[in-house]
Amino acid sequence: MTGMVNTREKMLEKTTVPISKVENVLDYLLYSLSLLYIAVCPYTKVEESFNLQAIHDLLHHGADVDQYDHHTFPGVVPRTFLGPLCVAMISFPLTSMVTLLGGSKFIHQLIVRAVLTCLVLGSFRVYRSAVRNRFGTQVSTWLTLLTMSQFHFLFYSSRPLPNTMALVPVLLSLSFWLNSNPTMFIFTAASSILIFRGELAMFLGAVLLMELVVGKVSLLRVLVVGLVSLLVWIPLTVAVDSFFWGRLLWPEAEVMYFNLVLNKSSDWGVQPLLWYFYSALPRALGSSLLLLPLAPILDRRTIILLFPCITFISLYSLLPHKELRFIIYTFPVLNTAAGATAARLWINRSKSSLSRLISLALLGHLVLNLLASSTLLYVSSLNYPGGQAIRTLHQLEVSTTPHLSVHLDVLACQTGVTRFTQEVPDWVYDKTEDLSDEELGRFSHLVVAGQHRYTLHLKHFLKTHKFIGQVDSFSGIRFNYTNFPPVEVESKPALYIL
Repeated sequence: MTGMVNTREKMLEKTTVPISKVENVLDYLLYSLSLLYIAVCPYTKVEESFNLQAIHDLLHHGADVDQYDHHTFPGVVPRTFLGPLCVAMISFPLTSMVTLLGGSKFIHQLIVRAVLTCLVLGSFRVYRSAVRNRFGTQVSTWLTLLTMSQFHFLFYSSRPLPNTMALVPVLLSLSFWLNSNPTMFIFTAASSILIFRGELAMFLGAVLLMELVVGKVSLLRVLVVGLVSLLVWIPLTVAVDSFFWGRLLWPEAEVMYFNLVLNKSSDWGVQPLLWYFYSALPRALGSSLLLLPLAPILDRRTIILLFPCITFISLYSLLPHKELRFIIYTFPVLNTAAGATAARLWINRSKSSLSRLISLALLGHLVLNLLASSTLLYVSSLNYPGGQAIRTLHQLEVSTTPHLSVHLDVLACQTGVTRFTQEVPDWVYDKTEDLSDEELGRFSHLVVAGQHRYTLHLKHFLKTHKFIGQVDSFSGIRFNYTNFPPVEVESKPALYIL
């Protein structure tokens, strides 16, 4: 039995299916879509702040660690600098060129996010190549089509979140798994667990469990490679992060203690037990979710794809705090299973009238996904009033007021203000919280939250400052069946510039 498995592994290692012209075209579209997402939603939110500010500081302050943002705003738990270091090193030549040409510092933020999405999509292409070798070109093509049609994977691919940073080694480890390279799978998977996201032990551990059960990898190899991984990745993250944080530190160990032992993550909200299944997955996969139940029926090979995903999501559901991005690693794998269903249905499209109708429905579901993604992209663009506010302030005052002081309130800092958006060196940007009205009155400009410019808490400032701008944000969706399209996106005032 072991001999047959080893023979099959060697055959898989030698079999490399070349990329088709169709997939080359889809690659250009995939990268173009991700860059479009950045252009439409160029700003970031508070959960992305550590990695983005760290990249900014690495690019602009270098070894002067005392100037780094995390000393002023450390966050709830420490995060690793290894991801920001990689992105900053790749971005440095491009940002340096922009600086030499006199370009805005905000362009650096766009470059950094473009580099990150290229890293994620590059690892996605490696994963897709493994899918092509294991399941065939039709499945890998449908995997790309499904991914392009859905919103969340591409949207998050450029977001400097810990989950996005972890996506790169996760996708690489999954490609090693599908290509029957257990040694590199264990080694790469360990990096994503020990450095970026400890909960990935549930996801990638489920994959490893399957390999152990079917005899594709021995327990001895797991122990040996696992030990080597511990000796490589833990000293690396401890050495790098202890330098930047100024104390002996293994960041992900502190994060796991905070989330699992102290269960403090629930302070940021609690969702029902099955929330991932009835809310997150339908939004992430769109109408492609309907293809998943057929996957193990039409292609039994997809069982190995579904098992680790369902295991991971089920176990992770036990934690009360849930967010869609926490399970983003499963989306490419679930799309692979859905792609296997789509490929089988598409191959059989000419066998009967019903098959032709099903193939049309397949194409129709891609259009439906794209329409939903377009709507979500537009709605998302309205969720960053802070970034829009500081951009508006620069446009209004940068040519008339060379020196000014501006206070940015909490909402502004949570919805788009970053060190990259603080473009004028001679301006003073202050983010101090809980200042009195008298202290705020000393700033020449204010960016403050409010629902109406004449609300009570803004009344005092209107006596000392002049109203110069207003930024709206998303407030909801309203259905109006007398119009086309029947969906209206509503907005409301969020921030005022004084």
